Amino acid sequence: MSLPRPLPLAEWTTRNAVRLATPDLAAPFDDLEPLRRLVGDARVVALGESSHQIREFGLMRDRMLRFLVQECGFTVYAVEFGAASGRAVDAWVRGDDGDLDALITPRSDGYPGQSAEGRDTLRWLRAHNATAPHPVRFAGLDVPAAGGSLAPVLEPVARYLAHVDSGAVHYARTALELSEPLAGGSGLVPAHARLRLDPAVQDRLSAILGRLLNRVTVMREVYVEDGGRQAYENALSDVWAAWRTDQMQRAMSELLGGAPDAADLAARDRYLADSLLHLIDRSAPGTRIIVSAHNAHIQRTANPEGGPLARTPMGYPLAQELRTGYVSVALTSGGGRTVANVVDPAHPSGMRQSAADAPEATPDSVESLFAGVLEAPALVDTRALRTHARRHGLPEPSRIRMDNGFLPVPALDAYDAVISVPRTTLTVDFAEADSTSHASSPDRPQ
Repeated sequence: MSLPRPLPLAEWTTRNAVRLATPDLAAPFDDLEPLRRLVGDARVVALGESSHQIREFGLMRDRMLRFLVQECGFTVYAVEFGAASGRAVDAWVRGDDGDLDALITPRSDGYPGQSAEGRDTLRWLRAHNATAPHPVRFAGLDVPAAGGSLAPVLEPVARYLAHVDSGAVHYARTALELSEPLAGGSGLVPAHARLRLDPAVQDRLSAILGRLLNRVTVMREVYVEDGGRQAYENALSDVWAAWRTDQMQRAMSELLGGAPDAADLAARDRYLADSLLHLIDRSAPGTRIIVSAHNAHIQRTANPEGGPLARTPMGYPLAQELRTGYVSVALTSGGGRTVANVVDPAHPSGMRQSAADAPEATPDSVESLFAGVLEAPALVDTRALRTHARRHGLPEPSRIRMDNGFLPVPALDAYDAVISVPRTTLTVDFAEADSTSHASSPDRPQ
């Protein structure tokens, strides 16, 4: 008597995936109850996306955030956004005056820094906080300007030092002066610039940042006594951000020069992870945090040595530290439109971005699992799928879509769940910026 054939992973997904409502912010949350079971009592839930500036990912993440806040008691929203800049956004969502669009400024190349859906999420948080017994805080986790400039952190550090240690101000001012010619719309601009920079100048910048980090660290008690603990914690975070950004830029420059070091490329992800762990440490017991970041940041697994990807993405140290207290949920799609990124040293952000068709799912991709679930957004518990795959020795997906390509990743280990939406479109302000950029740049491909 022959044993029954084990279900292929795509068929298992078709039978077991949870169908979710089309992202409608007015719809009841009944379909999201499986998310409550998936999350359990985790302290951190990371919601990813295969590409930034996608409307459907923003709407799905917004709806999940509202569910996790209103139904599960989460009270912090932490985002892949500059930690220093995020303090003003936190004050705004908790009721301070100001203009959100001025706080979330467009990038220097004209593309939006946060999507229209991301800004709508912040507006909802502000309205929610106006009457909520437990207001939701906002936290930026990232290095400044996506690694494009040290100024957003060194300028407030210089002002802080002028108050608590005027003798150390010159460290921050010198670092600002040395880094100013390297600044641009993203970390790629200084990475390109460093290819032409005298190594002695790079070493001098790194050395002065090391002196600054040492000064702020060893003077902790004096600074706290003179300026208060919160101001000190902010300054220390900003100095670490400057130091990590410098290391990130140097590693990216080496990558562009043909000598990648996957360990050094993890400088940004290390700062993202440390920002979140520090946030947990200084939060009240029981604080629960929603994280919004790219799938490539939230994965639980390390990347192979010697490759062009950060060796330890943010999610890896978080999973090591928090274990089951960290849940990562990747977002992808069955197809549609996405963002293409092409490295371009002449571009204000160091790369050109334009609309593109999402590539077709390959047999070894996560996206192929959802071939039979194209009528609605669907959620699959990858932990249950992994158990089925390994019980029967079935081949597992080894890639997930990233922008208009694929990222190698052991997906069933990297994510606790994957949500796939049927089709994607670009967020409205990216589409407008892309259209304007094409109109003003006739030499760009149409």
